Amino acid sequence: MKVLFVPWALSGHYFPMVPLVWAFRSAGHEVRVATQPGAAELVKKSGMTVAEVGTGYDFIADMREMFASSRSQLPMARGIISADLRKDLRNGSARPAPPAPPAEHQAVAQQRAAQSAKELRDMLYSKIAPFVRAAVAMADDVVAVAEAWRPDLVISDPFVMAAPLAARRADAVLVHSLWGPALQRQIGIFPVSGLPGNLWPADLVRVYQKHGVEPQSEFAAATVDPCPDRLQFPVIPNRMPVRYVPYNGTGDWPDWVLAPATRPRVCVTWGTLTTVLVGEDSFKVPGIVTALAGMGVEVVVTLTAADRDRLDAASGGGVPEGVRVVTGLPLHLLLHSCDAIVHQGGGGTMLTAASFGVPQVIVSGAMDQLTCGVKLEAAGAGRSLGWADVGTSEFTDAVSAVLSDDTVRKSAADLREEIAAQPSPAAVADQIAQMI
Repeated sequence: MKVLFVPWALSGHYFPMVPLVWAFRSAGHEVRVATQPGAAELVKKSGMTVAEVGTGYDFIADMREMFASSRSQLPMARGIISADLRKDLRNGSARPAPPAPPAEHQAVAQQRAAQSAKELRDMLYSKIAPFVRAAVAMADDVVAVAEAWRPDLVISDPFVMAAPLAARRADAVLVHSLWGPALQRQIGIFPVSGLPGNLWPADLVRVYQKHGVEPQSEFAAATVDPCPDRLQFPVIPNRMPVRYVPYNGTGDWPDWVLAPATRPRVCVTWGTLTTVLVGEDSFKVPGIVTALAGMGVEVVVTLTAADRDRLDAASGGGVPEGVRVVTGLPLHLLLHSCDAIVHQGGGGTMLTAASFGVPQVIVSGAMDQLTCGVKLEAAGAGRSLGWADVGTSEFTDAVSAVLSDDTVRKSAADLREEIAAQPSPAAVADQIAQMI
């Protein structure tokens, strides 16, 4: 069988897909990967071959510009999410409707509601514009790959809105593969993830019409989900659970990781793109390190090379005693030795830590990161904070809790067991193969 994987071109989206890629390859299937240039090297380092598609569009640059243009809205958005959506993010339910206004005010209220709904819809659609532009850029290329190679199965990230075109033109089965909590489904504005075709952005509709495919709310026959039930929204049709197997790229395994720690070891990481996309003032690691250094713990900070330079600049080239700073160390080589982790709230980081049973403090500033924080806290396996909490007693209290609270630590261990109990990638690959 021929299997074409089409990941979203970011490490946090491709890495959770890698164990399933390996499972199909190990089972003897022909496997190819098609993605944008941003992930091409990641694919090759994972042992797979890659076809670059959508080479004319730079998603990261587009997203950076979008964040920059809306920076004044970030504090407001953080407050709205904290006050109004925290409960919804925990349980996936809608908030109760407010009481109806008096009859004489209903007309005015309806007019205002309609205007507010339009403004909200326009604002939300502006947030998915980069994903739509990526689909437009990728469509012709990924269709050409599919028509030439004729895969039997296409497995894609739901963000890759061009993937259904490739599957349809090759007469292949489409399966989605997730990377964490399915926020894109919860907010209800993403094409190919539940949004009815008549509500799709016009540019995407034109691309689908060009390739003879009618827009519709769902295209995937199943959705592979490595996120355990307690961290996921109950909104995924044809969900196919899979065990999350940590893969965080390649790297060296240093000897000191194996040495017994003399103090509780706390990992600090900040992902690969938060600072790049959101801006320099989103880099909260210097404040985190300063706070942890006064808590009597061993701190291991693993960063990208660019973020390490930022930390060096902020600390004058030195860090407090008991703090080790490294680059290029995959989390799956480190976390087995850690008692806690502090991070930005990426889905892959959260699931990697959860798979090791490590309690977490998530310090988030964007909605997808906040979603991970809220879900993790609701599961009892950690604490969820905001950027403004760094440097306060709330932050140090949260770290103390995940290090010493037996309830938190037991919940983290239970989450590890829940992940381990899910079907292996090999078993899920066999299950998918039986659909063809």
